[in-house]
Amino acid sequence: MTSSFVFSNLPVELVRDILEHAAHSDRATARNLTLVSSAVKRWTDPILYDTVVLSTARSLRAFVAAIANKPSEFMRTRVRNLGIFTLGPVQSIDRVLKACAGVQSLACGFSLLSYMQTQGSDALQSLKQPREQHLLGVACRDGWDASLVGPTVTHLRIHLTSFDSSRPESPFSFSTTPGPDSGWDRLKALPSLTHLAVVYRPSGSTPPTAIIPHLSRLVPSGPSSDSDAHLPSLQLILIQVVGATKDASFASDTVSALNAAAESAGGPALRVVAELAPFSAAHQWEESVRGGRGVWDSAEAVMQKRLTSPSK
Repeated sequence: MTSSFVFSNLPVELVRDILEHAAHSDRATARNLTLVSSAVKRWTDPILYDTVVLSTARSLRAFVAAIANKPSEFMRTRVRNLGIFTLGPVQSIDRVLKACAGVQSLACGFSLLSYMQTQGSDALQSLKQPREQHLLGVACRDGWDASLVGPTVTHLRIHLTSFDSSRPESPFSFSTTPGPDSGWDRLKALPSLTHLAVVYRPSGSTPPTAIIPHLSRLVPSGPSSDSDAHLPSLQLILIQVVGATKDASFASDTVSALNAAAESAGGPALRVVAELAPFSAAHQWEESVRGGRGVWDSAEAVMQKRLTSPSK
């Protein structure tokens, strides 16, 4: 450091703390700090790459170029949160997933079916120990496969394409195509799953509260429960109700009705909590991984209140 440097009289450790704090506080500042010196770049690069959000094909291409200039170990260990919200190119998406194998929270906003048909599932299966996975928007539009979700995932959010109570054996669908693979059976391949969120748009053909008994069957009723339907580790199911702006009152009424039905049913249904879906699920994910309120935080508080209520 030169004598003109504003921090020249401070210990290096203190200077590093100050600059790292600034980088954590603002991403634009973090990017600018990487240009100050090679030493400052070494301090701030890990912060800049901790959470990566790729929302356009341009940002995806730029990140692929950045990968080429970074040691593979850096990318594998430093990127903890990764959101891909552009449709492609799928080859670039695959390259990013393979490079960021240490990611802990992954949000997908691209067609999983198209990706799997051309790239397979090796990259997603090779992720070391992902904890959260969010399959948002077009990710579920054409269907998905359990092999696209890591076996260590404990928190999963997915869009529910349809619900039909007239099909008691398979009322749920995560795909626009019919068949047994479009229902809940695929979730049984996820033994670590403790938190499940479904983004749900009620239809006029089925009463919204009809979903509660079907969802509650997924929750173990007790240590000795041996139902084939439930997911053994599941602790909480969050229903995020989608409603257009002009139907805001309907969506709000639906949330109230769902929670009332869950509380009335009691037992495992107490672990099913409804809330209004965020304006943007992608923005909610990004806010949570950057230190904001977690996706499941509000629902967990509601569930705990229900479970500790003397009347329950």
